[in-house]
Amino acid sequence: MTARVSTLVLIALAAGCSLGAGSRAHATSAANTAAHRPCPAADLSTVMQLVNETRHRAGLRMLGSDTQLARFAQSRSAAMVAENRLSHRGWERGLRTAGLVDDALGENVAYNYATADAVMAGWMRSPGHRANILYRTFKRIGVGCVIDQHGHRWWTQDFAG
Repeated sequence: MTARVSTLVLIALAAGCSLGAGSRAHATSAANTAAHRPCPAADLSTVMQLVNETRHRAGLRMLGSDTQLARFAQSRSAAMVAENRLSHRGWERGLRTAGLVDDALGENVAYNYATADAVMAGWMRSPGHRANILYRTFKRIGVGCVIDQHGHRWWTQDFAG
């Protein structure tokens, strides 16, 4: 139990929030609950592919796509749009409530990266996000992304292992 808690704390501390160039985590719009739309499925697939290419180059196993993690990641991105706030608040509790019992969980979030390539480059430049992407224990990933009313993308990766 102590090892699991330590792993979760390490992952939570390592994972910061990533912002696109020239962006702000808190937009100035008064309508925090404005409509959003999902990012194209091809963008989510590209992120998944880039994660696995990165892990392969590092000599790590590829991560499997997990539909439960993907649904959760998508809901996390939508919640951040609704709150108009980039946040990790409640991510572990949410995954546990959703039924995940894995010893290791992690999350990366980012805002205002226009493409899958750009968000992956941003995450890989951040030591905490990079650590999540390259964490040996992770076996599965879910990727979510929504586009807000201004055309900004809110990205989430959730990991389990």
